[in-house]
Amino acid sequence: MKATDNPLFNEESVDRPLPSDPREIEASLLAARRCYDFHPYLYMRYGSRGSKFARSDGGYLVTLVHLPQVQVNKQVLWLAALLAAKGMPRWLMEANLDCLYQALSAAVPEREEAYRKLQHAANLLREARQRWIPQTDFGDLIVVFDSAAQAWIERAGGLMGAAVCNECCGLDLAVPSLMSWMGDSSRFPARWCRAANETLVRARAIAAQAKAG
Repeated sequence: MKATDNPLFNEESVDRPLPSDPREIEASLLAARRCYDFHPYLYMRYGSRGSKFARSDGGYLVTLVHLPQVQVNKQVLWLAALLAAKGMPRWLMEANLDCLYQALSAAVPEREEAYRKLQHAANLLREARQRWIPQTDFGDLIVVFDSAAQAWIERAGGLMGAAVCNECCGLDLAVPSLMSWMGDSSRFPARWCRAANETLVRARAIAAQAKAG
């Protein structure tokens, strides 16, 4: 198969390797769709161009499974930090890795042990997030924002919480790159922008408590 015939191929990301096994390709496509379905923010903000990167990034992540876990983690953290600086908190990478592991393990069960490296990397991101905002509080941020903003973007409050967690992990652009879109008054009504700012304040207060404790 020529690289350009691969359904995961992205002409804007030609330097990244992609899987050639048809089962892994289909599983990567499925994982990208599931992640976009779970996080509608992705399509609303990044559209079809973003979905191309979701497919090619997912394919690239699949090719990492032959590496030692420490190298997988290093590459995942690098890519997640790069995306966080563009408005995609690492919670999105966490979800993508979860979806990839599930889809790949179902499609190619004999390689499940190798694919588990992606699940371990997802857990690394999850633990870093929950270190600053426990899962119960994280869920509350989602519910409270949805109610206050009358949100039509599911789980948007979680994105703000996740960006704050990224900020606490030293990713200084995570919050401004997200809020430049989430808090845009030319895009969203006043109640949404007010709820977004209140959610950000609430998330930072929870993280501050975690740091103090």
